[in-house]
Amino acid sequence: GDAPDRPVPGGKRHARRRFLLADKRKGKPLIGLTCEVVKLKPYFSEFELVCDYRYVRAILRAGGTPVIIPVNPFQRDIKNLLEKIEGLVIPGGADIHPSFYGEKTREKIKPIYRGRTYFEMNLIREAKKKNMPILGICYGMQLLNVFHGGTLHQDIQTDVKGSHSHRSKRKPLHKVTLQPGSLLYKIFKEKSLEVHSEHHQAIKLPGKSLQVTAVSEDGIPEAVEGPSNILAVQWHPERQAKDAHQRRLFKYFLRQVYKNRS
Repeated sequence: GDAPDRPVPGGKRHARRRFLLADKRKGKPLIGLTCEVVKLKPYFSEFELVCDYRYVRAILRAGGTPVIIPVNPFQRDIKNLLEKIEGLVIPGGADIHPSFYGEKTREKIKPIYRGRTYFEMNLIREAKKKNMPILGICYGMQLLNVFHGGTLHQDIQTDVKGSHSHRSKRKPLHKVTLQPGSLLYKIFKEKSLEVHSEHHQAIKLPGKSLQVTAVSEDGIPEAVEGPSNILAVQWHPERQAKDAHQRRLFKYFLRQVYKNRS
């Protein structure tokens, strides 16, 4: 009879195999994970850097190798660092100083160390040049918004009438609605989700080229998407480790990292 069809050299199946082999040789991608800053002395004259292990665990489970990145003011070091990592995760933290979005500080603000904000903005700038996937979580979403020229509500319940507390310890879960057709909608395959939230600030004016694609029941922005592989959520997916939906977010992020290799 006729000989069975064989894959054509250079065809899709061969290309896929070459891609997988190349990925295997490179190993698991290194994912940069920035740190929170904890003040030890006034004016941050001394501080310590901490990282919630739940971020590390989420990246490991999704197939990446997390690398914790300390605050570093030297631009040359940032460029060298970004030659090694393939994805960037900016986790939670305290409040961004309002001077970064052209406002004065109010009483309810507890600003973070400005050195962290400057450092992470430099990281974002260099990562975007490389089209590196960036995932922002909580403070990370707010920072990405400010980086793109957006502003923040300094305190949700002061600024937004009828808003709920988004950092209740008794009821940390609340519902968010996803925009149909958005990237998040495609990732989660759901119209709404229960998410773990802990924040008192939120996006007021979205930054240039960023689109709000999820909102809470009181209309607070809960997620943004943008060009150059940018995705950010206001909630804490790493705290819902047993929720299959939340694990999809980190798996999608790692898929983008692998895709960026080709």
